[in-house]
Amino acid sequence: MRLYVLGSGAAHSAGKMRGNKETPSAVFLMRVLILIFFFLLPSCSSPLHIVTDGSHKRLPEKSARIAVWGLRPVVTNTVVVWLRNNGFTVMEPSELQQAFDKENIRVSRSFADEHHAIRVAKQLGVGLVIFTQSAVETNVVNRASTTTTSTPFPGAVRTSFSSASVALRGIEVASSQLIFSATARYPQQLDGAGPGTLSTLACLALETALGVSPPGELALSPGDPCLPSR
Repeated sequence: MRLYVLGSGAAHSAGKMRGNKETPSAVFLMRVLILIFFFLLPSCSSPLHIVTDGSHKRLPEKSARIAVWGLRPVVTNTVVVWLRNNGFTVMEPSELQQAFDKENIRVSRSFADEHHAIRVAKQLGVGLVIFTQSAVETNVVNRASTTTTSTPFPGAVRTSFSSASVALRGIEVASSQLIFSATARYPQQLDGAGPGTLSTLACLALETALGVSPPGELALSPGDPCLPSR
């Protein structure tokens, strides 16, 4: 929907045509138009924007067995489902978790235990491990400043918004080399970030990493294949 604003010169000319006197019918019409404008304003809101970045050195073979690891099931499950829907062979995350538990491996957010995870994945016949990392931050805003805390400080107005991001890294088990990586994030603040938010980001990050979608700013609208409502 496009909105047009009448220029001052045109408004002045229109005023002269009316003899600089508003008639009751003109006032009523103006009020009706204003009400219609505010009624339609929500439908003119811009689509949701997501910024992605990523690249790949080479694409994984569909014959290779893939393992997906991360701390948030909604992210790992989204990646697993996407890969399976596109013809890749993916092992169950629970199977990988059981193997890690036997080796006392705890893959942290900083991927500190990545080397050990790849070693175990190799024993399981995995050709590629995709590590996922996600972050959701809630911000509380008061009249004077902004703080990144989940609990408002004394005197703060309880106005909160969220930001979210997902990062993926594909490591080839045989060579321990990074063959692709990508990130997806919301550049704007959200009223609230839930599981659907992270699922969308994971989907777009994977598509960017594998070259399905180009990196950059994307405008999502209803019906987009990466939206949970699909």
